[in-house]
Amino acid sequence: LSIRLLPSGFYFSIHCPTNETVFYQNTVLFSANSNYLKSIEKLIFDYSFFSYNYKKINVFCVENETSIVPNEFYTKKSESDFLSFNYLNPKLHAMSNELQDYDSRIVWGIDKEVHNFLSRALLHPHFISHLSLLVGFYYKQHNKDTAALFVNFNDDKMVDIVAFEREKLILAKTFCANNPLEDSYYIQKTWEALQLNAQSDGLYFSGKTGTYSHCIDTLKKVISKTETLSFKLRSDIKSDNEEIPTEIIKQLCE
Repeated sequence: LSIRLLPSGFYFSIHCPTNETVFYQNTVLFSANSNYLKSIEKLIFDYSFFSYNYKKINVFCVENETSIVPNEFYTKKSESDFLSFNYLNPKLHAMSNELQDYDSRIVWGIDKEVHNFLSRALLHPHFISHLSLLVGFYYKQHNKDTAALFVNFNDDKMVDIVAFEREKLILAKTFCANNPLEDSYYIQKTWEALQLNAQSDGLYFSGKTGTYSHCIDTLKKVISKTETLSFKLRSDIKSDNEEIPTEIIKQLCE
C-alpha cells in the first residue's frame, strides 16, 4: 500500500510485486474549506482495506519544505532547527530519510496530528519524503559521464528538480509555480545557476508533462538535449506515465 499526502488531498495505490495483475490507484481531493486531518480520518475509517496486513505500507509526503543535511552535521535533535532556519513556519513534526549514496539525509516536516493518526491507524507505516525517492530513481537514469537536470511536474503546482554533476548530487528541491511563466523561468535560472552547458548537458522531464507542455516547449528552445522520460509499465496497467505519480512508477519498475 502506498499513500501520497498532497496539500489538496490524498492518493493511494495498491500493487503486488509477486502478482502483476494486482494494481489499483485512486485520488481523493479535499475541498478547500475542509479540515485536512478530519478528511483523512474519514477516508481511512470509511474503507476497511486500509487496515489490511500489507507486506509494506509507504506514506509519501509531497511538499516543498525539505533540507539536505550532510551526515557530519546531522543529529536527530537538530532536525527541527534545520527546518526552522530554512523556512518561516515549518511543520511541527520533523523527520528525515537517508540518501544512501550521498552520505546525507533529507530533513522534512509533517503535521504532527496527521502523523500521529496515520501511525495509529496503519500497520507499521514508513514515512518518506517524496524527494528522497526521486533522487535515487533519477540517479539510476542518469548518464554518469555528464551533468543533468531532472524535472518532475508534480501535483498542486509543485515542480521537483534534481541535478547531478557526473556522479555527484548537486541539487534536490521542490518549488511551487503559481503561474505558467514561473515554472520555465525557475528551471532556466536553476540551470544557469548550476552552470550547466546548454549544448552538452541533459534536461529530462517526467510526471504531468502534458499539463506543462508550454514549459517544456519553452525550455527546448534554449537547451539542446531535452527528453521526456518514458517508463515501460506492465501491459495490464492501462494508465499511462502521466496518470501514475513518479514515485509509484519507481516501485512498479523495480
